[in-house]
Amino acid sequence: MRLSVHLFIFFLLANCSIFFVKAQKQYKVGGDEGWRVPDNSNPDFYTAWASKLRFQVGDTIVFEYKNDSVIRVEKRGYYHCNESSNGALYKDGSTVFVLDKPGLLYFVSSNIEHCKMGQRLMVDVMASHGPPFSGAPGPSPHSSATAGNGGFLPLLVVAFGTFLV
Repeated sequence: MRLSVHLFIFFLLANCSIFFVKAQKQYKVGGDEGWRVPDNSNPDFYTAWASKLRFQVGDTIVFEYKNDSVIRVEKRGYYHCNESSNGALYKDGSTVFVLDKPGLLYFVSSNIEHCKMGQRLMVDVMASHGPPFSGAPGPSPHSSATAGNGGFLPLLVVAFGTFLV
């Protein structure tokens, strides 16, 4: 019986973790358009694209491009299309960045003319996935439903429908 209680607790914790952990997301920069110089009629394409999304720590962004590049820069490099950065220049056609901290992150094409035509991206990364848990508290361990039945055992029947001993 003791093994059954331990198994129940294990399964209960495993199933509850589903509610607390949200999978990270991967975003393809620019959607189907990818990473390219925006059309003359839409130089703010990447600003509009990013404004529709909620980026969070742990998410990844993927830059897919041909005959171009991407570099992570500081705020000044973003606004002045200055490709100098402490980071690396990527030219491989598919570059993935992990959004590892909250705050604003900046990316530009290392081709200054491309950047000036709108090929730059500012991403606002939120601190964590999902709101804090706000569910109602569970029943007291001494409630009438569990008082005479060994504590956790009745919860298993309610949670899983059946209990295998």
